[in-house]
Amino acid sequence: MKPLIKKILREQWDYKPDKWDLLADDLKGCIEQLIAKHKYQWGDDQYAVIGAIESIMEEMFAKVER
Repeated sequence: MKPLIKKILREQWDYKPDKWDLLADDLKGCIEQLIAKHKYQWGDDQYAVIGAIESIMEEMFAKVER
């Protein structure tokens, strides 16, 4: 059991984020700020703000038919 624990800890310790992880971390910070800023307008419902952000993003970056 000890070798397995050591292996798992070593993998976690040596973890280097990839481009997706870095982007997700940055996006999470921005989204959390937006939610904190606007949730009072949505009845303190952070999920309502997230839903509104999703709707805006879908319209803003809608797929264009070729």
